[in-house]
Amino acid sequence: MNYTYLDKKYELSPEMQRVVDEVEPRMFDRNMREGTFTGAPYDCREPFLDVFEEMPDAPYAIALAHAIVRSWTTSTIAVLPGEIIVGTTRPFRRFAEHFSYGIEDQGWCVQNDENYKKMADSVGARYEALKSRMVPGTYEAMEAAGREFFGKEEYEHCGSLMWTGGYQGHTIPGYPKLFGWGLDRTIEEINKYDANTNDEKKHELYAAMRIIVEGLSAFAILHADRAAELAAAETDEYLKKTYLLVEKNCRKIAHDKPENLLEAVQLMWFYSLWDWVDSLGRADQYFYPYYVNGVDEVPKDDIIASFILKIREHGAHNMTLGGVRPEDGENATNELTFLMLQILRTYHDTHPRVAVRIDKSTPKEVMDLIVKMWSEGMSDPTIVSDTLVIDGLRDYGVSLEDARDYATLGCQEIEIPGKSNFGCEDGSFNLAKVLEYTLNNGRDVESGMKIGLDTGSLASYNSVEEIYEAFVKQIEYLTPIFTELCSLGQTLRDKNLSKLVKSVYTDDCIARGINQDAGGTVYNYGVVETAGLAVVADALAALETVVFGDGRVTKEQLAEALKTNFEGHEDIRQIMLAAPKFGNDLEVVDKWAARVLEMFWSEIRKYKSIRGGVYMGACSLLGGGISYGRETWALPDGHRKGDPLGNTMGPRPGADKSGLTAMLKSVTKLPLHLGLGGTTLNVLIPCKETDSDEKRAKIAALFRAYMANGGQLAQITTASLEDMQDARIHPELHGDLIVRVGGYSTKFVLESDSVQREIMSRYT
Repeated sequence: MNYTYLDKKYELSPEMQRVVDEVEPRMFDRNMREGTFTGAPYDCREPFLDVFEEMPDAPYAIALAHAIVRSWTTSTIAVLPGEIIVGTTRPFRRFAEHFSYGIEDQGWCVQNDENYKKMADSVGARYEALKSRMVPGTYEAMEAAGREFFGKEEYEHCGSLMWTGGYQGHTIPGYPKLFGWGLDRTIEEINKYDANTNDEKKHELYAAMRIIVEGLSAFAILHADRAAELAAAETDEYLKKTYLLVEKNCRKIAHDKPENLLEAVQLMWFYSLWDWVDSLGRADQYFYPYYVNGVDEVPKDDIIASFILKIREHGAHNMTLGGVRPEDGENATNELTFLMLQILRTYHDTHPRVAVRIDKSTPKEVMDLIVKMWSEGMSDPTIVSDTLVIDGLRDYGVSLEDARDYATLGCQEIEIPGKSNFGCEDGSFNLAKVLEYTLNNGRDVESGMKIGLDTGSLASYNSVEEIYEAFVKQIEYLTPIFTELCSLGQTLRDKNLSKLVKSVYTDDCIARGINQDAGGTVYNYGVVETAGLAVVADALAALETVVFGDGRVTKEQLAEALKTNFEGHEDIRQIMLAAPKFGNDLEVVDKWAARVLEMFWSEIRKYKSIRGGVYMGACSLLGGGISYGRETWALPDGHRKGDPLGNTMGPRPGADKSGLTAMLKSVTKLPLHLGLGGTTLNVLIPCKETDSDEKRAKIAALFRAYMANGGQLAQITTASLEDMQDARIHPELHGDLIVRVGGYSTKFVLESDSVQREIMSRYT
């Protein structure tokens, strides 16, 4: 089939449309789907508490594995009318494991449930008695090290400088291995390695892995049994046939590897459910061999549409399409690539986030379809450059074949599916705060606390180079403790076995008998999110041109204005705001952005994550640019305390005044090959600029050039400022207005006031 068309949208089959009509009314909002909190109401069960009470002497790994399995197998087994892909998330309960930290207290999601309210006290008391066993890893060691380095009171003010210990810990399991082995073969592989070790900890890990896989098999059988029950009671011939197909499919994949598309998709969906529907990797590549085979009983299109509907409903974080083949580097775009894009275009939603890999061999039709989707108001797909990313990964020591197989995950981080653990967001670091220390004798201005080195104050420097040299000294002083705290924060994931489910299909965790967070993967790089680059570059350029250049503002005058957060000095602020800004293809400021970023990302590369790999850069800050901006004092670029710093690799919101091409040229000057953790770029293209074939062709050509000449990632918002302004007044009229935040798409009307204002400020 040819799915490259632009003049129409893909039409769901009548059978698939009926399923969509059933599902859409029960969908949760974006934020709930983002966290995969899409289950049924509280069911008065707490399987994690039950298992840890029943197994007081069991090794942690064993108890955790049994608790995970019970949490799924005691849940409602949902086989809904007409669905050909089945399975839903667990009910809302207070406790569940998550790949971020391990067992989490999710009390917020059940606190208002009437059934939970009756049990809250007893559940809380049970947890207090079990807490040290259920959550063996805490942040205490990291926080103690921070207090020792900075001082107790000083450390309390370091949240505006850095965030350590990580957040999500996204990774992509090896779905091709899952398909190639099937569940029974997986158990055989675990047993093989288990039999060849005398290490008790490895025995425990292997036992836990075996419990997980056996539990997943039982989960599939439960769905088969439920489908059989429904088929026996069904009088509608179509629904009966569908239930019987589901039964057959689930019984097959409970043990054997998949042989057709329906089996492969169902197996992937069950496992991704247990993985919190994290990120799905190169789905068009994984499914294509099975797509070619097809299934006699049901249209292939319906299988893919059903899969993407499941992702919409339950919130998968990311999926990657296109790119090249690992074995030979030839373009891997296939019919399924286009079909998935067309289905996403028809659904027109914020989930799943999708990225398409672009290089010189990408078919023109791919880029044409992407731009068409943007023109229709979608913020997906993101595009990512094979040209930059593959070479960059090679420079970090990734093999050529593995580098060609990269995928995006989470909020546009980059990962080697099934072989790595560097989509972890180990910490974030605010470069703008370091400049604040540099200009104020190493102190946090608002609190007066000494955090950095006493390198001088603004009035004591005689040139911008002196300031930059002092800034570098501050970075060199702060980076070792920052990376150490990041690594200490990551130890809790190891202690809590947060990626037990993921480790089963991630190389070489089984072969090594080591879980992902202990360094069991092939690639174990750390990732540091980077905030405040544009502010620092703009500030240094302003100092160079205005203070140490033409002297329109003296350093003493600027120091006084900064001290007051520009209160009473608006004239000086306006002069500083008029200085060159990053994002306008101006060498005087772009050189500072490239210089600062290369220095910082080279500095973090000197240090290793506790998992074993060096730290690499990234920038996908979500709302981090807003929160860091609230705590960063006034700076020479005209930034006032509270102004957002920006949340991607691009200019500060509203600072790019010279057009899209100039902004992209500025970004291509950055050393993004060092930021292989993923460096997002928010790009604004109002719909009116994409409303003709000619305009869309120009946009496609522009982004092809950007991807080929130093760009890494681009994510698009086509909403207009006028639409957003009206949406704040009449939200009920703009429910489908989609925008980009800092790594994810969202419906504008669902975001907070501060996020809405930050997005709108990009247009001013």
